[in-house]
Amino acid sequence: MHDDMNEDMNEDMSGDMSGGGVAGADTSGRTGMGGDMAADLRGVRVIAVEQAVAAPLCTRHLADLGAEVIKIERPGGGDFARGYDEAVHGLASHFVWLNRGKRSVVLDLKAEPGREVLRRLLRDADVLVSNLAPGALERIVPDEELARLNPRLVRCYLSGYGATGPYATRKAYDALVQGEAGTITATGTPETPAKPGVSLADLAGGTYALTAVTAALYARERTGLGKRIDVALFDVLLEWMSPLLLAELHAGSAPPPAGLRHASIAPYGPYTTAEGQDVLIAVQNEGQWRRLCRTVLDEPGLLDDPAFASNTSRVRHRERTERAVQARLSGLSTTEVTERLERADVPYARLNQIGEVLDHPQAAATGRWSEATLPDGRAVRVVTSPLHRAPEAPGGRRVPALGEHTADVLGELGLSQAEMDALLTPPASAPPSSGTPAPGTATSGTPTSDAPISGPSAPGTSAPGPSTPTAPAL
Repeated sequence: MHDDMNEDMNEDMSGDMSGGGVAGADTSGRTGMGGDMAADLRGVRVIAVEQAVAAPLCTRHLADLGAEVIKIERPGGGDFARGYDEAVHGLASHFVWLNRGKRSVVLDLKAEPGREVLRRLLRDADVLVSNLAPGALERIVPDEELARLNPRLVRCYLSGYGATGPYATRKAYDALVQGEAGTITATGTPETPAKPGVSLADLAGGTYALTAVTAALYARERTGLGKRIDVALFDVLLEWMSPLLLAELHAGSAPPPAGLRHASIAPYGPYTTAEGQDVLIAVQNEGQWRRLCRTVLDEPGLLDDPAFASNTSRVRHRERTERAVQARLSGLSTTEVTERLERADVPYARLNQIGEVLDHPQAAATGRWSEATLPDGRAVRVVTSPLHRAPEAPGGRRVPALGEHTADVLGELGLSQAEMDALLTPPASAPPSSGTPAPGTATSGTPTSDAPISGPSAPGTSAPGPSTPTAPAL
């Protein structure tokens, strides 16, 4: 052992501790949760007037925590995420992912009967989450009216740019917000900007909305009152862009995008072994750099080179740094590289393909796969909620058919059978006259219904999802 090993370990401990734990501590919760959270919000009722990704992610996790989530869908097709693809036995992968465990109710919110049912649902609800187009829900039922109707209601509105400002009325899909916030030009390389492979703005917005809603429910325990919450996807991405924005603001320039490398740290990224396989290495501090040079590269002389004396120097001389590391690793087998990295306690990982993640040993060991039930009763494998420490009970996480729970929810509102029959009977409509577009169609490529504010880059028009049982619209 080298004399400075203790110093190296102290540097490691002062940094990110996400991969370790406290000796002797109970780590059964793995993320500090101390156990499962599947019933923590039991008794909380959530009304979700939502589509696509951002709001559905928030409410899916509220359902994971035990809340009852009633998803309001439009007649004729429902959440347009139902039509993104047919990857899961005819159902869209996004919809299966984000909507299991919810109850689907079809309401025509452009008609007064549907709006009245929505008001009745919200009168006794705990939470409203919505990501309709800017101002769409407030044209149906103003927020001030909701505050009077149910003072305890937590109202969370997700939008692209917030309720005020010059961009407030813009419809904003994920890639568009990323473009405005700079995350696309901060990703990839200077020559080839890249959009992350997942819907970053939507996922960030949904996660912040989840945090805000749970905090508002906690505050309500003290005040007895709900509150309005506005979550803007643009604001969330600005928060996440802070290191680059601060560098631009205070140092005059942000680090250029570095592809699979790190814009501010070196060495950090993929390195190719003798078999042509890539191993990701992340050097976070000087102790790890010293151990990389001595134990992994067997090149202690690199420590005497002023170009490598600090992370700032290594980034300034990035090309030399990467070349020195790669030159040594290209002569070693993948097994030898990983064994040396383990021995030196230098962080590393594989660069997995999507298919390889399905068989990841960590996912298997920690119960990251569960079963969900499709509307036809078929069981499918899905990713276990990160809020659950064990696989979810088979059959307990059903993906709803469009309008599957409409009649049940109306009955729970106290409507008589005659009232339900009247509401569930679609009104007769005359056929359109010659030259007049049929109801619900667009004349200029613009959907006639209010589109949601976020989601993967997909046409604004909605396609009906797979054939599933539906209830008539209100």
